[in-house]
Amino acid sequence: MKIGNNGYNQYVNSVRQNQENTHSKGLAKTNETVNEESVTVNISDAAKQLAKAKSADSTAMTPNVEAIKKAVLNGTYNVSPEKIASGMMQAMNNQREYSE
Repeated sequence: MKIGNNGYNQYVNSVRQNQENTHSKGLAKTNETVNEESVTVNISDAAKQLAKAKSADSTAMTPNVEAIKKAVLNGTYNVSPEKIASGMMQAMNNQREYSE
């Protein structure tokens, strides 16, 4: 069975036609300015400290994440089925402990 680009071409042509119809009918979206009320937000010191802690955690993980990304892109990242299975078993055991 031969699959061609005809379906894709029909889709692209219909999108173009819809765009042309929208513009010709004057229904094209315009840049409208909407005046909204402003709201003042105060962030507590505890929330600021939590945000700093979270950003520090993500910054600390960045080298590991970058190393993994490079290994995946290079095709050198090895997946350990044993580690995956062990992690799954540990997660299942943790769920059992919390549910009891």
